[in-house]
Amino acid sequence: MKTRTSTDLGLLILRLGLGGIMVAHGLQKVGVVPGGQESLQATVEWMASMGIPQWMAYLSVLAELGGGVALIIGFLGKLAAFGIAVNMSTAIYKVHLDNGFFNTDKGVEFPLALFVMAAALLVMGMGALSLDGKIAAGMDRTIAGKKDSGPAPPA
Repeated sequence: MKTRTSTDLGLLILRLGLGGIMVAHGLQKVGVVPGGQESLQATVEWMASMGIPQWMAYLSVLAELGGGVALIIGFLGKLAAFGIAVNMSTAIYKVHLDNGFFNTDKGVEFPLALFVMAAALLVMGMGALSLDGKIAAGMDRTIAGKKDSGPAPPA
């Protein structure tokens, strides 16, 4: 069984930070938190103005809201991290790339940082302090138990 390490704590901190940011941005896109679009429909229309198909706009919101929650609880984390990485790479290309690097000019700095965080989680996994980690540990115990309780050797 894997013991909790500083790596697991670091992954938890990374998941909570990225997940919280993504949930906040997702809530902006559905009009719940001020500073974003007025509604989900307004977000879809805004993205359509950039040539993003409607179905991709809905996936973007799902990646931010659903992916953020999934990272916070550490469930289906690699799928969530992948969705967020794709979402951020699209945001960099479609919205931020022409604005340079720095966030003060709406450049790539912030979405690039989010992409890197998601990519790190995609590579590292969620760690032991997650639902994914607990499920994997339970599966490991089950498999180990089956190996130990094989058929008795012939006499």
